[in-house]
Amino acid sequence: MRKNILILSHSDATQFIDIVNQYAQLFDKSQYEVTVAYLTGTPNEQSRQRTIAENILFLNVPKKKIRYLKIGAIKQLLSLCRQKNYHVVICHRYKPAYIMLWVAQFIRIPLLVFVMHELGTMRARGRQLLISALAKKNTLFAGVSNAVRDDIRRSLSRIPQDRIVTLYNMMDTENSEKNLFSREEARKALRLPEDVFVFGHIGRLAINKDQTTLIKAFESIKQHYPRAKLVIAGDGELEHALKNQANQAGLANDIFFTGFLPHAYRYMKAFDCFVLSSIQEAFGRVLIEAMIAKLPIIATQVNGIPEVIHDTGLLITPNHVTQLFDAMKYICDSSSHERNAWGEKAYQRVIQHFSAPAFHQQFWSLYENRIHHGF
Repeated sequence: MRKNILILSHSDATQFIDIVNQYAQLFDKSQYEVTVAYLTGTPNEQSRQRTIAENILFLNVPKKKIRYLKIGAIKQLLSLCRQKNYHVVICHRYKPAYIMLWVAQFIRIPLLVFVMHELGTMRARGRQLLISALAKKNTLFAGVSNAVRDDIRRSLSRIPQDRIVTLYNMMDTENSEKNLFSREEARKALRLPEDVFVFGHIGRLAINKDQTTLIKAFESIKQHYPRAKLVIAGDGELEHALKNQANQAGLANDIFFTGFLPHAYRYMKAFDCFVLSSIQEAFGRVLIEAMIAKLPIIATQVNGIPEVIHDTGLLITPNHVTQLFDAMKYICDSSSHERNAWGEKAYQRVIQHFSAPAFHQQFWSLYENRIHHGF
């Protein structure tokens, strides 16, 4: 008889569909039956088609009902767990974890895994006290990077450190690589000339991504490399301010703001270099996408970023215009052979550490230790 697995996500936003799929693919269908449940949101056929699981549930819990005690959601999940007798429950983000902490007080679940994707998730005193009171020995907390793991360990000092682990985000490298546009296709779609050097950035236009520093550094680059271009893909609250900054710097024709691009990673090969200028980054999934495209990378030395690129890219101090300019200039001055070598080295790191096989090995090693050797 197959064992039942539940993967509980806060919502069916694109990034969370990718994450639940990462975990759903861990389980052999001949041995496990996987259910993915989206806590908020109405049934969505597009999300259903994109989700890799035998059973897909849209719990449709109103957002206002999961802000406080979440009693209705707890009752709903408790009923589901009693019906299915789940062997493993994996929760993404805090609210699903909170709900399952309460559910686990009334029903036995052999293994609970709570995956946190951001820094600071457990710093609130109320959350710390609740987890100390409710978390049992069958509960594991995971960060998507060592930086997030260590942040959780500092916050949950009463939880044994060996129950707070790292489970890296991963990418289906084979599928992702297959879906990349060629350089020619990507540049045509983005309306970029073939004979220019393009720096690319993909991310939400928000303070923590610090595109302001990127634009300042690019302004200096233009003085040395007149044919350089910068593509900033994404939307967000700073879009108007960043466009004004570009216009005031006289870069309206040199910085391309694409807005939100569905499956933006597919355009990576349009770039000659990828730049991530974040001042805070729990992991940096977009870096893996750039590494799969075999791009040279410049990124800031913050939080989980160094864990991802290690020595396969150029790491700089965050919010440092001069260092970013120097790194961008270095890449411009490099030969195509040198840039290709950077890209190939980055690609090999993804295969070794952030591919599906690497993640499978990481998860199942943890699982075997916990299930078969006890808690």
